[in-house]
Amino acid sequence: MKTIKGDLILEKNTTFEESIKVEGDIKGYFDLKVNGNINAWNINALNINAWDITALNINAWDINAWDITALNINAWDINAWDIICEKRIKKSKTSKTICRVFVTDKSKLGRKEQIEDTSKEKEKE
Repeated sequence: MKTIKGDLILEKNTTFEESIKVEGDIKGYFDLKVNGNINAWNINALNINAWDITALNINAWDINAWDITALNINAWDINAWDIICEKRIKKSKTSKTICRVFVTDKSKLGRKEQIEDTSKEKEKE
């Protein structure tokens, strides 16, 4: 595994032949291909292709991966074997929201949009 101290700034399409651990953020809107795993705080890239991606935040145009584990994912298109997304919302000392989504055949799924109505929650506060 290659460890990168600080941020990894993509200045061109980049390929790593091994897993990478970035002790900071991955930045730059270019393609990132890793023949292994990616472990970073935040990932901002055009296309991401890896076996396993672990990050706090992922912002990308397209993600292709075997497995994605993240607190927040914001992407134009995600192609993945498994996606586990966890987003925590603190309302009191113990409240949290956990979302688990498994996408195996994206082409057969219809598109859905969900808007969360928080007006009742705001009235309680």
